[in-house]
Amino acid sequence: MKHLDIIGPCIFIIFLCLITYLFAGKIGPIVIGGASAGGFLLYLKTGYKYRFDTSKVIVAYLLTIIFFIIHVYEEYIFGFEKIASQLSGQEVTQEGLLTFAAFFAPIMWVSGAIFIIKEWAIGYYFLAFFFVAMTIAELTHFIFPFILYGEWQYTAGVATAAIPLIPAWYGLLITLRETKKLRNEN
Repeated sequence: MKHLDIIGPCIFIIFLCLITYLFAGKIGPIVIGGASAGGFLLYLKTGYKYRFDTSKVIVAYLLTIIFFIIHVYEEYIFGFEKIASQLSGQEVTQEGLLTFAAFFAPIMWVSGAIFIIKEWAIGYYFLAFFFVAMTIAELTHFIFPFILYGEWQYTAGVATAAIPLIPAWYGLLITLRETKKLRNEN
């Protein structure tokens, strides 16, 4: 049964890369696909091997979702689809971006919360993936201006990109602490 704990997230990563490409262009699989792969590596070192009590981390996870939704709203208001289009070299529509970031992603993260509460293997993967996405991938907003303009200037999403970091870092620290505790017990 342990092989399903590996195969499930791998299938999900492939599916997610395809979906993000369809809705967000080439930048989607790079940023979100990269975060999902990074989350998989974290999952292999944490929840895959050490099933800790997820009640210790669920509040941080849910707060991160709330702050992520606030961040997506800023992206919507200030036209992040234009930034994504420039980065991708292909048109990314507002509808496509919103379909992924404001519809699909919140459903995915809230479903992940259910999996986390149930302490299913896929839930531990979602936990690791989300914390990598919010602590590393969201930081890409701060390098986008340099990629696009060669200097710092406001681009859609920068003002709120860091707010999911606070609960995500806290949740990640709990995850690492609980994993270390279990590893030391074995």
